[in-house]
Amino acid sequence: MKKILALLLALCVLFALCACGQAVEAPASAPAEQVEAPAAQPEEAPAAEASAEEAPAAEEAPAPESNTIAQITIGTTAAIETATNGEYAYDMLSSGTTQMPLVYQSTDGNFHPLLASFATEDSITWTYTIQEGMKWDDGEDVTAEDILFTLQYEDAKGGANLIDQTDSEGKTTTAKYAGYELSEDGRSISLTLASANVRELGNMTSFRVCPKHLWEGKEELTEEELRVGCGPYMFESFNKDAGTISFVPNPYFPQQPHVDRLVYQLFDNDDTMFLALQNGDIDMTWVYSTGVPGTYQEVLAETDAVQLLSINATNAPAVLAFNNSNGPFADENLRKAVVNALDYEQFRDYVGSAAADIPNAGFVPSSTLGFKETDPLTTDLAKAEDFMKAAGYTRNADGKFADADGKIFSFTLTYRSDRNNQVSCAELIKNQLEAFGIEVVLDALDSDSYNAKTSNKFSENNITMEAALYGYTAAGMGMGNGLATIYVDGRHAVQGGAQVYDEEFQTILSAMAAAVTLDEYIEAAGQMQDFYAEHNPIVALYWDSMTFGISSRFENIVIDGAFGLNNVNNWLSITEK
Repeated sequence: MKKILALLLALCVLFALCACGQAVEAPASAPAEQVEAPAAQPEEAPAAEASAEEAPAAEEAPAPESNTIAQITIGTTAAIETATNGEYAYDMLSSGTTQMPLVYQSTDGNFHPLLASFATEDSITWTYTIQEGMKWDDGEDVTAEDILFTLQYEDAKGGANLIDQTDSEGKTTTAKYAGYELSEDGRSISLTLASANVRELGNMTSFRVCPKHLWEGKEELTEEELRVGCGPYMFESFNKDAGTISFVPNPYFPQQPHVDRLVYQLFDNDDTMFLALQNGDIDMTWVYSTGVPGTYQEVLAETDAVQLLSINATNAPAVLAFNNSNGPFADENLRKAVVNALDYEQFRDYVGSAAADIPNAGFVPSSTLGFKETDPLTTDLAKAEDFMKAAGYTRNADGKFADADGKIFSFTLTYRSDRNNQVSCAELIKNQLEAFGIEVVLDALDSDSYNAKTSNKFSENNITMEAALYGYTAAGMGMGNGLATIYVDGRHAVQGGAQVYDEEFQTILSAMAAAVTLDEYIEAAGQMQDFYAEHNPIVALYWDSMTFGISSRFENIVIDGAFGLNNVNNWLSITEK
């Protein structure tokens, strides 16, 4: 079936190219190549540094030397409206250019310094030291005070870093940190957590620092101020009509990137983006925590113009999450009925890539720290029917499940209309469950409407979905206490879609948070996977590797565990063949 879909897609691509008067590349295979990331730090210490008062203006900085590659064009379907700090999609994109996180995670799961080095002796107090030579792209030094200011700035907007926050309904989020201490030289900050977290560095792969010297004391910030960064690139332009964002090298960055100009081309959909990649109009594609879908992989593999690179994924590309607190799926029997009625082989074969696999009931993929082997998900219609009966539903004359009053059981499935894998999964779920006797109403939404029904933050703590499809990012899977718990925990300030407040869940979560050694964490992580397997608050529809597409003319490519091809180290390493 998947090959038929690939053939249809290939024919669509051919017709589109013919309509545009363009030729298709002769098909061939391309090898994949990836190298270890270089350390993003100075090649040599600067001879002298200007004081804050004497820092030269950006326009006075020396012009960067010419690099190996004049320009790389990256295609993305990220929906960007302002291209400023604080816009989620732009923040994720610019994490690889201007808003460099504190640390990065390599594909082997290890963490490494990026903007800052790190140290801890007890997993409670973590010390971050700004790497030598790091400057904002206006020439000012990056300092540990910028880290502190960022935490305080987020708190002023409702975060709970250094202070507790209570929402309008009286729900309190406890501060993450119990205290902090700045070093005398201003380069280091020691942050003391409220409780130990052996996995704290996972939260720092997406922690971006704000410039205190520009933002402090201002109620409103200009677009220019919202675009100042400290990465290897600085913002150049945003043309909303043309759908392009461009970056040029930051002249103050300690290392010279290998690309003189990065241009991000915004696309409305996957079809046109991957057509552009196949046709050579763009050099690579990038969508945060998302690789090339399986169907497109089969088409792109037929051309020698594109190479496909894969890593073991720590994300969850397709998740069916239930509202465990309100609506029909507050009844565990109904959750179990749905989980047992689904056909996971179809999700693997028709939606996933060639490397996709059937997931376990414990939810998280095997590449996850603390992974525990649980039973693989299987279809068991007899067991599903038993759970429907336990919930008070039996088949009527038409074969549909109805309650004692004759009311047919039906639920609404919410998903993103712009995510092809969610569209495919939604259709499969509807077909499978209606064949079993459960009615499914599909609720396809744009990103804003979707977020307003599925996220604590964007719904203002009023999640209304009954069941929804999600794509959990690698960073999100590892945040907080890991194992996707931020998406499950109903108390989480931003996510919490599954709306779980269960006492057993909270007890295990506390044990994960209290772990001071990896052994203690792994034991608690195993208990959490057992909880997932037993109670089914969420279910992975398939596991998959993460595959990326990039022009075959490049080599020395670095893939980041959180940000894929769009990462600082890639721009410091990549070369043309």
